[in-house]
Amino acid sequence: MFSSLLLPAGIGLLLVALALGILVLNERRYQRQRLLTERHRALGLPEGELVYEDADGEGEPLSSSAYPLVGKPDYIVQLPDGRPVPIELKLGVHDATIPYSNHSVQVAAYCLILEDYFVEAPTHGILRYADCEFTIEYTPALRKKVIKLLTEMERCSEQQPPPLAKQRVAKCRACVFQPVCPVGRNR
Repeated sequence: MFSSLLLPAGIGLLLVALALGILVLNERRYQRQRLLTERHRALGLPEGELVYEDADGEGEPLSSSAYPLVGKPDYIVQLPDGRPVPIELKLGVHDATIPYSNHSVQVAAYCLILEDYFVEAPTHGILRYADCEFTIEYTPALRKKVIKLLTEMERCSEQQPPPLAKQRVAKCRACVFQPVCPVGRNR
């Protein structure tokens, strides 16, 4: 009689343990999703899935297969319709009434890179300054401007240096054109 009670009791305990295990896993999944949602909201990101992050400098570089272009946007959010949105932070910029041209081109360059990584091409990017945010529309004209700038950069050499008059020393030290640039050389 005792052995006939053990089997149903064992199966019952096993089912209870299995149910508790499923509840614990679901609770962990729920808590993780809640934390991700709170973080997403705290960062002020658009609705969608955060698919890339480099705000901490630890993201992998992204590159274009069609153009000599490598970049690391601060964030990439994939919208519910599948389109990516690069988000670039320039928190040292204050009181801007319009986006700086070079920052807009940077966001557009990220859009060009993302064409390789997503089925749907980006339609815009976001440029966030310390106290405001701009949506940079990724228009055919802006795309063409980025490609034109890349072509001009490829032509740079010691005989044909980049057309710069001045530049910050820190940027010159990090630039791959420093050896051939009259502005950046010896900085």
